[in-house]
Amino acid sequence: MRGMIGLPGAMLLALTGGAWAAEVTEKVEVKATPAAAWAAIGDFCGIKDWHPVIVGCEIKMDGADKIRTLTAKDGAQFVEKQVAWDNGGKSYTYAILTSPLPLTGYKSTVGVTGTGETAIITWTGSFTPNAADNGVEKVVGSIYQAGLTGLKTKLEAK
Repeated sequence: MRGMIGLPGAMLLALTGGAWAAEVTEKVEVKATPAAAWAAIGDFCGIKDWHPVIVGCEIKMDGADKIRTLTAKDGAQFVEKQVAWDNGGKSYTYAILTSPLPLTGYKSTVGVTGTGETAIITWTGSFTPNAADNGVEKVVGSIYQAGLTGLKTKLEAK
């Protein structure tokens, strides 16, 4: 049996089509109050003001659902739905409805913690890559890092 997948593993592969869920988390520490950091990221369409790749954001309501369409510098568009909002806990969660990324089932949370003059901003996403080892985890991580670096620059410039 060495090197073979057992029955539970084979069943899992059959059910998932061989795809494995991935999770990516990036963090940055910022010299700003948690309230100031939340003010910068708390606006669901405010990402255009701090993410260096995002040049446009449009919000529309679909019933009670808040949907944003992000436009990247290269013209790529991401349509995302806000699925949770916690103003007191300084976080929100969204899901990608459509994007050029080779993934499915994407759900992400952006949040702020910290005390005093130090904020920690965390961006975590989970998703299923469309193919094994397609590099999408690195791409998502670089998107998060670029955004967090943009936030740090914006918040520490004040």
